[in-house]
Amino acid sequence: MRPGSRKSSTVRLVLMGAAVGGSGLLAGCGADVQRNRYNSREDCVADYSQAQCGPDFPVGAAAAVGAATYYYGPWYRSDATARSRDQNDPGAGRYFRGGGAATSGTRAPTGVEAGTRGGFGSTGRVSARGG
Repeated sequence: MRPGSRKSSTVRLVLMGAAVGGSGLLAGCGADVQRNRYNSREDCVADYSQAQCGPDFPVGAAAAVGAATYYYGPWYRSDATARSRDQNDPGAGRYFRGGGAATSGTRAPTGVEAGTRGGFGSTGRVSARGG
């Protein structure tokens, strides 16, 4: 072994260990998010904008012929404090912002699906947990 080669291999191993250990620490990170479920597009649009509402199947349901299609609002942070600090978070919708009581033009969601957003910022992928 040449003099000095032992030192450089030790540094290389330490850096590799830090990279692997660091990625393991980040694997469990993510923001808890949720989205409101509606029976119709009209109900969703009464709570959000038309662009924010889309059809989908409930988490865990197969896209089978005759399966119920629901409409969902956008994913938003579950933590109200974190939601208030993020200007891009769409929020819980007009119904919940009104204290859970129907106001002019709002309709109650039929359910809420929970998930975890991984990755960096608002571009991370959401893994739904059912709900």
